[in-house]
Amino acid sequence: MIPKPKITKSIFKILTGVVIGSAIGSILGMTLAPKEGSEMRKFLKDKTMKLYRRGKEAIRQDKKIGFVRRTLIKWLSKDQQD
Repeated sequence: MIPKPKITKSIFKILTGVVIGSAIGSILGMTLAPKEGSEMRKFLKDKTMKLYRRGKEAIRQDKKIGFVRRTLIKWLSKDQQD
């Protein structure tokens, strides 16, 4: 008989652990959730949208600051050339 490579056995053990861990985590998450499903979905949607808006605003502010910074650098570099 040809022995199976050890790599295959270790990958199988890892995947088995991941599947079992995911199943246990899902079951515990559903049983210990503080809110109903529809409430939890609304809560997650609100939090996600709030985070999205904050990120979008941060990008917008960074673009404004970047424009001002570039303008100042151009202006200062012209003064140094004169």
